Amino acid sequence: MLTHSHVDAFNRYLNTTVGREKLCRLVQYFARFYAFYLLRNGAPKETIQRWSDLKSHIANGRKFFRLLKPVEFAQAGVKSLALQDEVLRITAFAKQFGMCFYYLSEVFVLTSAINFYKPKNLQKIATIGQRCWWFAIAASLISGLYKLKQLSVRQHILDKSRKALLNTEEKSDAQIADLRAQEKILATICLCLFRDKYNTKYAFVQDAVDIIIPSSNLGYLKADDGIVGLAGIITSLMAMNSQWKKLNG
Repeated sequence: MLTHSHVDAFNRYLNTTVGREKLCRLVQYFARFYAFYLLRNGAPKETIQRWSDLKSHIANGRKFFRLLKPVEFAQAGVKSLALQDEVLRITAFAKQFGMCFYYLSEVFVLTSAINFYKPKNLQKIATIGQRCWWFAIAASLISGLYKLKQLSVRQHILDKSRKALLNTEEKSDAQIADLRAQEKILATICLCLFRDKYNTKYAFVQDAVDIIIPSSNLGYLKADDGIVGLAGIITSLMAMNSQWKKLNG
């Protein structure tokens, strides 16, 4: 049963641009999947067209939410150059600027869709945008694998430290107190490490599913609208879950 706290949490979610955009994304990819499902099951053309139109109109609507996204990603790309780790620096820069150019291409797609400005080479711009999106997700996947490797090494070092503490002979009350204090510190570090691993794996899975969409659009992967729609539904729900936890705990 819904309570005031649930309604407040839902309102907090909808009060964010990211929250509304991801909800629209979920509806868009569901419409894409459902239109394909209706087509495969021989539904009337009018019904299929209704869902196809919904998909197209929501896709254009979402582009309005993201008009200034290129600025955000460009700034994040510049900031990523300050990262000390070379692999993370390169992959973060590649991801941020890949997304920046993808959203720039979306601006021209939108201006054409609303009959405001139609570039002559719109199809080429859209294809470049899809390639940039694919490149950005690929860079994110590489970064995710690298982070998981680093976290595994840290986990191994922490496990060795905890075993060394457990094997230490207790000689005095002061040493016992010191060992307990170190154990607490290690436990806190382990908890943070567990959260980092969970978040990294979560983002990796989301990227692995998301890359299906541009791969299909570019012809790198033979996937029908049903598969692409399901991929979009899954990653939309994952993104919505992340945003919900960020706002409501």
